Amino acid sequence: MNLENLSREEYLALAREIYGKRARGDNEPGLVYFHDHATYRLLGSRALIPAAGVRVGKDEIRDAWRAFDVDFEIVRFEIDDLVVDFPRMSYMSWHMTLRNRGTGSMVDLEGVDRLKWQDFKIIDWTRYFDTALVAALKQGGDVDPTA
Repeated sequence: MNLENLSREEYLALAREIYGKRARGDNEPGLVYFHDHATYRLLGSRALIPAAGVRVGKDEIRDAWRAFDVDFEIVRFEIDDLVVDFPRMSYMSWHMTLRNRGTGSMVDLEGVDRLKWQDFKIIDWTRYFDTALVAALKQGGDVDPTA
């Protein structure tokens, strides 16, 4: 797909499709849009969430996403808003319901993804959300993000 000519609405539809597949554990449709040596940052401590940290290259990004999926199930994922400054940058706000696979605990999270683009491929993706809140899922019981 040629991203160069996408309208905002078409980009949003594509993002919802790709994020939806990612939420179901299908990583490959999203990885198609990454440069081979792209950087992915899930901000937070690896001590709290093993998938956190900086990963470089599609293989490491795939591994990080798989590591996240070992611990957590994305029960629901929705994109709230999108700002696109092609061909340079896009920002996406989202919310999701996340379940810890070990404890069964759930939490509702909000976050923002910042994607830097080069030649209509992602060169840098940074995900911002409350990783301490996610780590609290390990303790058991549903987590109230407003507490």
